[in-house]
Amino acid sequence: MTTTRLEEQEWHRYFSAAKNILYGRLASVQVVGADVGAQRVADRVSLLGVTFDPKGHLLDVALDGLNHLIQNPREIYVDEAPSGAIAMDVVDADGRKHIIQIGDRSVPPR
Repeated sequence: MTTTRLEEQEWHRYFSAAKNILYGRLASVQVVGADVGAQRVADRVSLLGVTFDPKGHLLDVALDGLNHLIQNPREIYVDEAPSGAIAMDVVDADGRKHIIQIGDRSVPPR
């Protein structure tokens, strides 16, 4: 497993290229911050995709029945395995850490 810090100019391209690898995998999302403590947002929910909107400076983690929006991300780290991303850590402008863990596929790839 390799951890990579993605540079901001790579975010849009990286998530566009990873959509087929990420689609349908089970994901869990947790937010950790001094102002919110540790909160589980989703647990083993089917991942529809992750997109970055450079104009709105917004990272959208689209899950089945839920969109986890991260406004003004500052840093994005990705842990990768041969089968694709298995974890992402996103630090937002308020210093909160959004931890996205990606597991097995729940539905076949498109």
